[in-house]
Amino acid sequence: MPRYSDHYLAQLLAQRDYLALVDLQGVASGWEGFDKNLPSFGWPCPIFVVFELVTWLAQADRSGVWTYYEATPVARSDCVLTTLDSLGAVEFHQQYARGKERWQNYEESEKLDKWIRENEQTLIDWAFTVLIDHPAELASVCD
Repeated sequence: MPRYSDHYLAQLLAQRDYLALVDLQGVASGWEGFDKNLPSFGWPCPIFVVFELVTWLAQADRSGVWTYYEATPVARSDCVLTTLDSLGAVEFHQQYARGKERWQNYEESEKLDKWIRENEQTLIDWAFTVLIDHPAELASVCD
């Protein structure tokens, strides 16, 4: 039996807002296949990159993007970049890569924080598009 009903998940997908993404990330984090020791946590790559960028966005909003890069293992950030590339998310890939390379430079981190704030809704819209375009992958981490 699924942990969450299709109706509940459809409601979250229909909301298309940040809080719904956070709720979906919580659902996926409770999946029995979740493994914090794997770069993608064991999630299918499209699902992983959406939820990892939610974390990136959240840390940038709360304390600055440098805190995200400081705490993120290189294997995980490499997995983000590979997945963004495979999804054709060029601008997100460029910005994420720039942050990965320059996070210890205060001015560069500030620029990226500003870019993330200015593009928050674009990121949220993109995240929902990816989730909707990968229903089987999303369902697999919600069972």
